[in-house]
Amino acid sequence: MKTIGTTLLCALTALALVGSPALAAKKKAPSVSCKQIKDAMTAGKTAEEVEKDLNVSASRVKSCTTPSTKHHKSTHKAS
Repeated sequence: MKTIGTTLLCALTALALVGSPALAAKKKAPSVSCKQIKDAMTAGKTAEEVEKDLNVSASRVKSCTTPSTKHHKSTHKAS
């Protein structure tokens, strides 16, 4: 009886490890550069068309096409 229990435990452990989502093979999403997105938008495509054609999310398109606020000039005057 003990060997059946041990065998069953080993089988369940192996099944849990094989079926684990952490070990599942994941496809790496194809990387699309902002330049590719901007070029598609410049060519006259809408944001929705770019999302569909390049298989990117709406937030990715928005982050690539929205002007960056990092480089704005300061409006403070020296006293």
